[in-house]
Amino acid sequence: MTAPPRAGDDLLRRWRILAGADEPDLFEGALLVSLLVDPSEDLEAARRRMEGLVDRVRRSPFGASVDALRRVLFDEEGFRGDREGYDDPSNSSVARVLARKRGMPITLSIVTVEVGRRAGVAVEGVGLPGHFVVGGPALGGAYLDPFDGGVVGDPEQLARRLSTIFGAPVALGDDALRPDSNREILARVLLNLRRSWEKRHRWEEALSALDFSDALAPPDPDRMKERGLLLLRGGRREEGVAVLERWAAGVGEDDAEAAARLVASARGGPDAGDPRVSPRVFTLDEARGLMPRVQEITAAAVERYGKLAGEDERREVAEAWAKELMALGLEIKGLWLVDFDSGAGYYCWKYPEKDLGHFHSYEEGFGGRLPLT
Repeated sequence: MTAPPRAGDDLLRRWRILAGADEPDLFEGALLVSLLVDPSEDLEAARRRMEGLVDRVRRSPFGASVDALRRVLFDEEGFRGDREGYDDPSNSSVARVLARKRGMPITLSIVTVEVGRRAGVAVEGVGLPGHFVVGGPALGGAYLDPFDGGVVGDPEQLARRLSTIFGAPVALGDDALRPDSNREILARVLLNLRRSWEKRHRWEEALSALDFSDALAPPDPDRMKERGLLLLRGGRREEGVAVLERWAAGVGEDDAEAAARLVASARGGPDAGDPRVSPRVFTLDEARGLMPRVQEITAAAVERYGKLAGEDERREVAEAWAKELMALGLEIKGLWLVDFDSGAGYYCWKYPEKDLGHFHSYEEGFGGRLPLT
């Protein structure tokens, strides 16, 4: 089977040059991602739109300020979040967002930050689990939400906004409000784009975005695993198995059983299950409603595991545990560690925690968890 073409060699070469800089150019990087979404995109038109917005902010009677930025982008131009087609791949294209004045939080924030910076307004992008806003010195400790039409609020109001996304109050520490680098912002755009394409079963396009991600950041086991799964989902089983075997060989001892289970599934062994099946998306109520069953299954597996001395026997227990929880739609992230996909990040639980009390964004792992209060 011949694989469909992915991102052109020239586009990937241009991306690698940009990614090789100490700090990649945010706007130019976002425009190259726009070409991933639509190779025919007119980038010069996007650049002209950007410069026109910058010039209007500079000439505003408010001066180069947050007030001028908000007036031009949100009052006069009407930039807003695309609530109906939120995860459409076009919303990951800054060129399309500039043309349509609709987008997702991160691409609207890129437009806001780039117009502000070029006009002399000190603003920065702030990535949160499940959301993205604009902060920086010009806002004096407040945060501007481009998705909500440029509304400005304090950290407490921002926490309340996140609570509507995750379905429970959240606690935002100082680290969660840290501005993101250009590299981190571009990596998150690419992650959003991959998920948009995966949802539509456009596996080769998702692999093109993953090629960009691999050029932007150091090698990462999670991305290697993702590549193997995307290859499997696209019908390229032999390549997918080879990638997953390399990934499994490098995981730690705590994750070895779950990794072995996934590789067995990829190979298509007896009762292996199908690793191409996508996990469920849960509301917080649905995830918490399932927790008694998850805790019961896990506690029983932990007890059996602790009574065994043989490595093979322990692996069988861990594999059976993983299979049972994957059948419920959960993602296995390590031994006795599971995630529930919320559609905006993960609700995260690790045995023996008493309840489901944490979440983290798609790009962060266990170490980046924030408490649900």
